[in-house]
Amino acid sequence: MAKEQGSPNNVVALPTNCSVEKCTKKVSRLKFCEEHFVWLKEGLVTKEGKKPNDFDKKFQAFSTRHKKSA
Repeated sequence: MAKEQGSPNNVVALPTNCSVEKCTKKVSRLKFCEEHFVWLKEGLVTKEGKKPNDFDKKFQAFSTRHKKSA
């Protein structure tokens, strides 16, 4: 049987590197490495891997919370 022309390819390539710019670590959860997945949950990065407008304020609050727990 001949292969049909124009048949859709159902194979989707999964990302291999973290979605955050300049990050070369391997993906572990969703599209992010472990560190940036925590950042996603804290609101330091968007789903697309970009920093929000108020990143500095959020990062200062994040670092003070995590400094106390360590």
